[in-house]
Amino acid sequence: MAKLRSRDIQKVIQLFDNELLMIPRLSKVDRMKMRKKIINVLQPALNSTTMKPEVIVLEIEHKLSAILLQFIDSYGFRSRLTDVIRKLYQKAEESSTPPPFSDDQ
Repeated sequence: MAKLRSRDIQKVIQLFDNELLMIPRLSKVDRMKMRKKIINVLQPALNSTTMKPEVIVLEIEHKLSAILLQFIDSYGFRSRLTDVIRKLYQKAEESSTPPPFSDDQ
């Protein structure tokens, strides 16, 4: 598995941030605590070079289940999260794969 760049990890964190902003009646302190927990789960999971995207999504869903339940559209968010992570890993795989050897000489 290819490793994601920090810019790609920030995209996933931003996806969570956008959902956190939509939770009604949540204090700023609670939002900050939730964001810290999200980052503490996402960073190691997304930096892993051995796990597949599907396993990463399952781990994130398991560890952040209390937070995900508070999201307004938690099912829609989970499908968007899965799609984003899968696409980021696919893009990372394509960029890390060397071009095929050509015998044009």
